[in-house]
Amino acid sequence: MTAPFDWAPPEFGPATGIGPSTGAPGAARAPGTQPYRPDTVADGWATEELEVRAAAVRGVSHRVLGVPRQDEFALAVHPGSGSVIAVVADGLSSAALSHMGATVVCRTVVDYLLRALDTAGSAGDGAGGDGGSGDGVDWGDLLRCAGWSLVEYANRQLGEAEPQRAEALLATTVVVALVGPDGSAWLVRVGDSAAWTLRDGVWTPLFPALTRPEDELLPDGVAALPRVPNAIEPVTVALDASDVLVLGTDGFAEPLGDGKGEVGRLFAEALETPPPMARLAWLLDFTGPWDDDRTLIGLWRTASRSRTGEAEEAKADG
Repeated sequence: MTAPFDWAPPEFGPATGIGPSTGAPGAARAPGTQPYRPDTVADGWATEELEVRAAAVRGVSHRVLGVPRQDEFALAVHPGSGSVIAVVADGLSSAALSHMGATVVCRTVVDYLLRALDTAGSAGDGAGGDGGSGDGVDWGDLLRCAGWSLVEYANRQLGEAEPQRAEALLATTVVVALVGPDGSAWLVRVGDSAAWTLRDGVWTPLFPALTRPEDELLPDGVAALPRVPNAIEPVTVALDASDVLVLGTDGFAEPLGDGKGEVGRLFAEALETPPPMARLAWLLDFTGPWDDDRTLIGLWRTASRSRTGEAEEAKADG
């Protein structure tokens, strides 16, 4: 008989003093907004070459106060090339409708990149002529379009025509990854959402810390859309069979730190292979002295892992 599963989330020290964790009955309040926004979401799927897992959970402070989850993510695969698009957005707490802004930005980024890859494939400019490369993407234009989508949404849906009002109501960070089937990856971001490669338990950040005054574009010290930095240069990385590409909001990045602590060790072990979707969401709901929403996307090269495993088995048999 299978032992009963302990659904209490992992614990890392005393919980935040804002309120009880979700483990306490009745601790979480329904979000006081419409349309309805679930507390926790999870997703995952695989192509022949790549596999993804994603989860987002509402932070304890938002649960206790009845505030909706302000994090969002989106995943998509480009049919012509097999490239995977991964987007994570974190609506600013200072913006009243930032949860809607995060959703608008994620959808805009996915739509933009799918069209850009289609165009590159039609022109024969993508890797192998299939449009799967990020080299032909205008990354600055992508982020400007994502920012402008907030201005348009505020005007069309909220009756707020001034761009400053879009910023006040809908501001959100974003980090974007485009990963080709060969493991080539291109990443850009606005704000403090982050990305890492994870290999053999070591977390390597792909973006520098935002410490310069010019990075702090909003009153709360966080760079965010609809504002876009003047210069956008994508980070490029080649993933191999041992790498996991991880995207996350600051609600995950802050507890992770340099990855050498308890949180880093827990997730390094959990992400060695793609975990079940529900398990990832459960892990991400860990308790401790942090109260923000948390979102994480992990991406693995499935074909490379399969070939590596076959080679190791053949070596052992030989």
